[in-house]
Amino acid sequence: MDYEKLIQEHGTPTYLYDIETLINRVNYLKSKFDDEIHMVYAVKANTFIAKELEQDVERYEICSPGEFRICNNLSIDRKKMVISGVYKDYETIENMISSYDDIGKYTIESVSQYELLKELTRKYERHIHILIRLTSGNQFGVNEEEFLTILKDKNEFIMVDGIEYFSGTQKHSIKKINREVDYLVEFISKLESSLGISLKEVEFGPGLPVFYFQDDEFDEEEFLTEVNLALRKMKGKVISLEIGRSIAASCGTYLTKVVDMKSNKNGNFTLVDGGIHQLVYYGQTMAMRIPFFDVMPKRDGELNTYNLYGSLCTINDILVKNITVPKLEIGDVFLFKNVGAYSSTEGISLFLSRDLPKVLICSRDKKISVVRDRIKTSELNFPNYQ
Repeated sequence: MDYEKLIQEHGTPTYLYDIETLINRVNYLKSKFDDEIHMVYAVKANTFIAKELEQDVERYEICSPGEFRICNNLSIDRKKMVISGVYKDYETIENMISSYDDIGKYTIESVSQYELLKELTRKYERHIHILIRLTSGNQFGVNEEEFLTILKDKNEFIMVDGIEYFSGTQKHSIKKINREVDYLVEFISKLESSLGISLKEVEFGPGLPVFYFQDDEFDEEEFLTEVNLALRKMKGKVISLEIGRSIAASCGTYLTKVVDMKSNKNGNFTLVDGGIHQLVYYGQTMAMRIPFFDVMPKRDGELNTYNLYGSLCTINDILVKNITVPKLEIGDVFLFKNVGAYSSTEGISLFLSRDLPKVLICSRDKKISVVRDRIKTSELNFPNYQ
């Protein structure tokens, strides 16, 4: 990657998503699981790369009306869509059911959501397939009793394909994943024996971890092998893994330029044109952990220690503390790694009315495309009295 040319043409701060890295990551994950295990991409992780994955994942998990509009406007195959989300408003679901007869599946997160789908499928005489989300004890999904109630309710327009289960992200404990799989196996067995039915599918969110910091110590290959062994306990079921962070993170780089430098009794302070409104790492604590990064141009020589601050007028805008690198100069560019998932949308992007960064895609043949130009948030924050 010719970063110098890219920086000259597109400036900073900028997000860059490398599609070759993305596809290599998907293929790596697939290689660690049995062939019959399917990949479901959680669109919320990064909408900009969704279209690039269409040939490489079996499904898309869509959790909001906005995500549906994005995927639909990208002409992503609706048969590959799972319409999920803890809140499904009447207008949106009515539009989906009345307008499209080819949406793959809907999830059920509550009894009221089921009643909504019952009403609308009858109204438009539309047949749909659903997954019922079983709660892990939080605000998502239905409890065991409600799950049973929905299954017992016979409806000519709704086909229950299986169960959805997701309890969180960044799971490093194979014991926890084994406990979850054991619970699902036992719960499904009780359901099927008591009702005389067979659920054919389990969509499971394993919460695979991503390594963001230089002090992370984790054997991912061994961990994925253990996850695959755990999933084999659900043999006979179609298993779909809902994955977002682990698919998308490694393809992203955030480029931000040094714009000022200061020193005082508390150390060396380096200011960049980005900040915490655009760069977010899950698990970062008061900028004490050091993420993976490079600095352009590369230099040798004496090392110095710096605190790296962003461009926001708040003392909280600290990207990383006490990094040791060769002497920095104004105009140098930091390339922060593993920002392909969530970072571009998790930050407080509208704070201080700073521009939203340009978003670039590097295709498999190494061509750079601008998929979103820089956006002035002052227009979004402007109070229009007319």
